[in-house]
Amino acid sequence: MYWRLIREPFRRPHTRRRALWAVVAIALGTAVAAAMLNVSIEIGDRMGEEVRALGPNIVITSAGDSLPVAIGGVQYRPVSAESSLAEGSLPKLKSIFWRNNIKSFAPFLAVPTKVHTFTELTKSTTLTTDKLSKLSESVVSATLTGTWFDFPMIKKADESFRTGIRSLNPAWSVQGEWATDTTPPLDSDQPIPAMLGERLARQLKTQPGDLITVNLAPADGQAVATSVFRITGILSTGTAEDDQIVAPLAAVQKISGRLGQVETIRVSALIKPEDQLSRRDPESMSPADYDRWFCAPYLSSIMYQIGGAIPGSVVRPIREVAETQGSILSKMNFLMVLLALLALLAAAMGISSLASLSVIERRQEIALMKAIGATDGLVSTFLMTEMGLQGLAGGILGFSGGQLLASAVGRAVFETDVAVHWLLLPVIVAGAVILSLAGTWLPVLRAVRQQPAPVLRGE
Repeated sequence: MYWRLIREPFRRPHTRRRALWAVVAIALGTAVAAAMLNVSIEIGDRMGEEVRALGPNIVITSAGDSLPVAIGGVQYRPVSAESSLAEGSLPKLKSIFWRNNIKSFAPFLAVPTKVHTFTELTKSTTLTTDKLSKLSESVVSATLTGTWFDFPMIKKADESFRTGIRSLNPAWSVQGEWATDTTPPLDSDQPIPAMLGERLARQLKTQPGDLITVNLAPADGQAVATSVFRITGILSTGTAEDDQIVAPLAAVQKISGRLGQVETIRVSALIKPEDQLSRRDPESMSPADYDRWFCAPYLSSIMYQIGGAIPGSVVRPIREVAETQGSILSKMNFLMVLLALLALLAAAMGISSLASLSVIERRQEIALMKAIGATDGLVSTFLMTEMGLQGLAGGILGFSGGQLLASAVGRAVFETDVAVHWLLLPVIVAGAVILSLAGTWLPVLRAVRQQPAPVLRGE
């Protein structure tokens, strides 16, 4: 009898149309909510990739590294094993728990130099002592920085990973060509490929293809070390590299006599926006909180794991980049949640209006049910079940529509498809039912409080 009473209203044309409008209102609200949830889940990593254009967000230095002294724009620091990191420790970055969030990194080794430019031998390929003597008289102090450009750090049958400044800093621009990590033997006549920062290139009046010589400060009892570089491109970064010579790490290590050593490592990692948990000291966390923190890609937890993987290192955030990345991701998630809540609120208001109209038209039916002995709870259950079924239908339709809307948003805004997340189906359907019941609750409460006698008399 109960389910017969539930089915009966849907047989009436005007009641059936109202129920259809209620399903449509729920479907529209839940479709927008489902789309925003799908986009936030699927596009989170894509947004992280986009904000990676800001550059690395973590820097690693040696625990024994002293503060550098800058003189004339050139950094000077003591050279010792304690102030360096081992190049062989870099693969450990891909062994931490959040190794897949380590998208790119590059080591750096900087040495102070004196730079000369050729006056007559630009773009020469064969170098002799006589030719090297024909140098300009101008001498410029600069920093020679060794790094990886596009280095195959991991190369296995089932795995490969290339990294370097090309992927670490996608916003850097180059006039000419990127240098390569392959270098000729130092005792050969072939110049070493390198890149010049744009400010240093203007100062030296150098173009891609030109040759420069670099003299390193001599060590005790040694002669001046001179090396010849061919400029493959002019690097525009907006950072300190605009005043530097950027060359392959292996070549700079050999020239400076610091084989296997690096000074700093810059890392670009996909991170989760900070919250209250991420700002806590892990030493003060309970075991449950520590597990939650360790298993979340917070900047602090990734740095903690890097510090454990590379002993003797100090891991610090590049605060400006990290805060900007976290702010962009937080604002994007907030915007999507806000749109979802507004859509659900609009749907709830529509459901409430339709429910109020339905209750007004069925006042006599409700009064008759109460007159023959139905309790307020039974009448409320009857009406709420009816609206719950409408919410169930609207939730299923909303989930389907949300997938289509999410795919459209993904292609239009992020140029990527959005996968179907079936785990959201029960969440969306349950939310639609709750939304329907919430919009119906107040009109039903008013209806069951009415006395049946006045209603049946037409008052």
